[in-house]
Amino acid sequence: MDKRPGDFGLVFWVHLAFILFFFVSPFLVSWKIILLIILLFYLQLRVFGGCVLTQKQFGKGPGANTSFYHYYLVKLGCNVEKRKVNRFVNLCLVWIIFGIAFVWQIMLDKTPAFH
Repeated sequence: MDKRPGDFGLVFWVHLAFILFFFVSPFLVSWKIILLIILLFYLQLRVFGGCVLTQKQFGKGPGANTSFYHYYLVKLGCNVEKRKVNRFVNLCLVWIIFGIAFVWQIMLDKTPAFH
């Protein structure tokens, strides 16, 4: 896979920061905020036809048909199918994170850092 101009530019780092925040969000913010973030994520996919940061980083159109996760997994040498990666991220990963938040905060009665 060829190197693209935005591979490790500002948009990459902003995108990575959002992703890392989401991964640790069950321990930082209320599960209600995480649910709102997930709904806004789905809204952006619906309204803009994909992730705004991915479109900013890779462009739009047929030649830019990739996702952040798939693109960098392939760059790391993982031979994964884009459709399966996107399905996992969009349909499973977001709800796994929500589930972790729900269990941590409700079932285990742990207070997030910023409540």
